[in-house]
Amino acid sequence: MTVTAGATEGLAASLLGLVESGDEVILLEPAYDLYPAIVARAGGRSVFVPLVDRSWELDRDRLATAFSDRTRAILINNPQNPCGKVFGRDELAFIGELCQRHDAVAIGDEVYEHLVYDGRRHVSLLQVPELADRAVAISSAAKTFSMTGWKVGWAVASEALTAAVRAAHQFLTFSTPGPLQLAMAHGLSMDRAYFEGLLADYTARRKLLCEALERIGLDVLWPQGTYYANIDISGLDFEDDLAFCRHLTTEVGVAAIPNSFFHDRRSGGRSSVRFCFCKRDETLAAAIARLEEGLR
Repeated sequence: MTVTAGATEGLAASLLGLVESGDEVILLEPAYDLYPAIVARAGGRSVFVPLVDRSWELDRDRLATAFSDRTRAILINNPQNPCGKVFGRDELAFIGELCQRHDAVAIGDEVYEHLVYDGRRHVSLLQVPELADRAVAISSAAKTFSMTGWKVGWAVASEALTAAVRAAHQFLTFSTPGPLQLAMAHGLSMDRAYFEGLLADYTARRKLLCEALERIGLDVLWPQGTYYANIDISGLDFEDDLAFCRHLTTEVGVAAIPNSFFHDRRSGGRSSVRFCFCKRDETLAAAIARLEEGLR
């Protein structure tokens, strides 16, 4: 385990330590906008593999085709921001088989690991036998304890991969403040009831927002994990997601994120918009009231 300055630095250290100039890194699309930037900074080339629209299923044939002898890594966000997809054990095992076949590594961004809904279970890359020695699992305390600004994360991997991660880590931040590490260690050792309560709170917020959006008449894509909910706007009278989000901000007073910015080409995500429900109940209630009035 390497303690990092948040999951962001853990991702940066992993990619900088493992990717050489010209290597290819596979990103599952829609992809968090941090990923292609770090891949480029490491000298790599991003290869985008879209998930199936709306269902967010893994397109296995397309993914297998994307792998080649130039593939150094695949970056997996599980649960995934922005679409809320939760990758199951079978999907991760398939990815592991491809990594074995092409001698690639898997880098897992698992910061939403405790926010998985409807009886699903989060599976870490390190729990997949095919990836046991060729995966880096990265997480942080930010989402679990609402301590984003504290920037305490970790990267867990085999000894050989850890050596590569630390070779980059020592020249990025060197260390994360000791007192913050102690506080997060205390948090992680808390009784299971805390984590169950966290999930219960976000399950209720998910229900509150998604049911309200459906009541307004929007096409809601309920998330399997994370604290984001997407809507499909293809049936609405707006040019694209950017136009819809601009309308929400200026005319309704509610902010949302246009999903096309999580795609390599904006045309790939122009029909969906992401809302966030990691807010106080009164904030969500005020936003819902504005949406009901503004989109009536």
